[in-house]
Order: sequence, then C-alpha cells, then structure tokens
Amino acid sequence: MGAQKLHPRWYQLSSTLALTTVLSLGCDRAERVDRGSSSAESRDSSNDSRVAIGYGVMAGDDPGLTYKGYQPLMDHLTAHTPFLFQLRLARTSDDLLRYVEERMAEIVPLSSVSYLESHVQFGAVPLVRPLNRESQPVTQSVFVVRRGSPLRDLVDLKGRSLALGSFHSTWSNLIPRHELLRAGVSLEDLERLEHFDNDEAVAAAVLEGRFDAGAVEDVVAYRHQEELEPLHASDPLPSDPLVIRDDLPTRVSQTVREAFLSLDFHQAQERQHWDENVRYGFAPAADSDYHAVREILKTVPTRCEGTCHGNP
Repeated sequence: MGAQKLHPRWYQLSSTLALTTVLSLGCDRAERVDRGSSSAESRDSSNDSRVAIGYGVMAGDDPGLTYKGYQPLMDHLTAHTPFLFQLRLARTSDDLLRYVEERMAEIVPLSSVSYLESHVQFGAVPLVRPLNRESQPVTQSVFVVRRGSPLRDLVDLKGRSLALGSFHSTWSNLIPRHELLRAGVSLEDLERLEHFDNDEAVAAAVLEGRFDAGAVEDVVAYRHQEELEPLHASDPLPSDPLVIRDDLPTRVSQTVREAFLSLDFHQAQERQHWDENVRYGFAPAADSDYHAVREILKTVPTRCEGTCHGNP
C-alpha cells in the first residue's frame, strides 16, 4: 500500500506499547498476566489508565447476549497485551465498515466480501481468522430446509422460494449464488427470492415455513440441526477475517495478533460461554487467503458488479 502517515491515535498506541515494554523488563510476565486476567480489573475500565482498543461486533437481537459472549475475549486480550480492550457494538454490517474507516474501532470482524471492499477503499488488512469446531480456519455455506422437506438437491429449488442473507454476506449471499450458478440454477428459476439482515433471520424464515430453503453460514446450520437439515454445502473457504487498518503500527498489530493466537483450541470446552465465532481460537490471516473469494466475485457480483473488491 506504500508509506502511510500514521493517525495520531496510532502513535499513541505505539508509544504505549514501547513504554510498557521498557517498564516490563525484568518483570515476571506470568504475574502481569494474572493481574490483567482478574475479572474485576478487566471488566472495570474506570480505573484502568491503559490505552483502549475498540473491538467492533454486531449487537444482534440481544446486546446483553453479545456482551456475554464476547466480553471473555476482551478480558483475555486485555490480560495478554498492554491495552484495554472494549466492545463497540454495531447495528449493521455497514456500521462495522464505518467503524474501521472512521477509526471508531481498531479491530472489526468483517465478512470476506466486506473485507475485500474495505481493503480497496481504505486499506484494511486481515489480522487473524477464527477456527471452527474442527480446528480449521475455514467456513462453509449451507443450504438448509425444514426436516422432512421433499427437496433433495439445488436443482429442486427451481420454482421454489429461497431466503438469502445481506448483500455483504459471504456465506448467505455470495457463495450461495455461486453454488446455484454451478448447479445450473439461475435466480430467474426461483419462484421467489428475498434477502434478510442476518443468517438467524434466514433460518427463522425457513423454520416458520415462509421459504422452502435458505442459505446460512455453517455455524448457524449446526445451531439449528434438530429442526433444519442440509440440502447442499459449499466447499470450505477461509473464514471471515478480523481486520485492522494498514496504518496501525506493526508492533501493535503483532502484539495483538499474538494475544489472539495464544488461545488454545484444546481448551475450547472450557469456553462454552464464549460466542461460538471466537471460542475455538484463531489462525493468522493474510490478504492472499481471500484470492478465491475475489475469483468468485468476478463471476457472481453482489451489488457492485464485482468492481469494488479489487483484483488478485
């Protein structure tokens, strides 16, 4: 991206990291981590003088549940870095993009589609990507139907109704469109198509019988496996990244990345109260991981004719 002029906030973060490194020489790291992991200290930011790092996340229908699912991750990151991590709740995927663009949060989980857009528009870069329940940094798109549905494959969707997610979604919009194309099913073949704000709304539309099928991220399909069954699953692709701006100082991003990567997958059972999108841990992420999604965007544009997401 070339040399970047650092925003004053990034200078502050870098200076804080440098000062903390000097002060910590000769100190026992485990002792510092134990102090940081105290629930009283990590959750009460009023007496914490450290520089805050915002972590953007979709609030969902119940912001309280979002806090419950993500606050333990904030505590972990606070314990393993010189920074104080705080949640920044967003209403929509557009809000998350704005959080990165306007520096309202330093770290934001974006769909792969939104990441590619933000990479071109204002230099967002991937930091890490979450692991799934099999300890793999991949995700699948799953077409789901009600149990007992007569539908058996994607071709059976001709003349039927289909629910998809938002235009920003990788797993409930872009990849399903790609899978339909591969199966020889055009959108004109469908009796009805409608987009919903999120994958849970898609699942609800199918569960309530308002649509014959819907496409969701695999974690949502698994969540409703007793009521919905898979009709078709895509090939695995890299999971959606947590992104930062490319003008965040390297030492800061490296420190934060190491804190994410320190989560042990084998201890995921102990983190059942964490949100399932973060409880299994993380793997490093790079822009090259998303070349396959770029290729799909060339053939299946979402809402910008494939031109705003860049080329590989």
